[in-house]
Amino acid sequence: MHTKIITISNQKGGTGKTTTAINLSSSLALSGKKVLLIDFDPQANLSAGIDVQVEEGELTVYNMVMGKADEDIIMPTKINGLHVIPSSIELSSAEVELIAEIGREMKLKAALANLIKNKTFNYIIIDTPPSLGILLINALSVATSVIIPVKAQAFAISGIARLIDIINVVQSIINPELADWMVLPTMVDFRRKEDRLMLEKIQDLYQNNTFKTCIKVNSMLIEALRKGQAINVYDKNSTSTQEYESLAQELLTKEMELAI
Repeated sequence: MHTKIITISNQKGGTGKTTTAINLSSSLALSGKKVLLIDFDPQANLSAGIDVQVEEGELTVYNMVMGKADEDIIMPTKINGLHVIPSSIELSSAEVELIAEIGREMKLKAALANLIKNKTFNYIIIDTPPSLGILLINALSVATSVIIPVKAQAFAISGIARLIDIINVVQSIINPELADWMVLPTMVDFRRKEDRLMLEKIQDLYQNNTFKTCIKVNSMLIEALRKGQAINVYDKNSTSTQEYESLAQELLTKEMELAI
């Protein structure tokens, strides 16, 4: 079975991108899958959110992308089956350093080549920065699919068409294995009429490219992230735990359907 590589992206900040990367990964790991989570954002919020502390001088995904480290930098987490490649602010300099590099959009793919070839993990999930730069292109160039978290609020869908255009260009020119993209509605508050209407609009606009699962607004997701825990560890009975388990099940079901 091939490694599924999911890039989670939205050029807008505050859409639940990092929260989704952590909690989807944790749900997949607890379902028995071997999962690698890659923090590909210089802000390194994911690393902190999964309680991985990077000391000064320690190697991170920056070193891996620049060809100065290999998969030895992969770190275990407190969740069985879930590993992480951490990030640091140093990754922000990669945007500049890669400008003159030949094949700059394929650096992450080259760094992960052995892991993919050896099928070390069932899933690799990549959290990306809120921008449309070379780091995102690298994350798309290695992906087999993309999840786009979108807040169910006015103006949240503006800019999504541009991201989808970039996904399509990468798929046609660089990465033919990038099979699909899916929109994940996040931070939905069903008490608000605007949220209900926006959820309907998202579903109408993207139809089969929208997950059936949606992630409702829940302050416990923020609490869990702040304490360096996935929601299914922080509170296994939370509605958010059930939602991310549902999202993981959607992915696993889709995978089984494609295998038939």
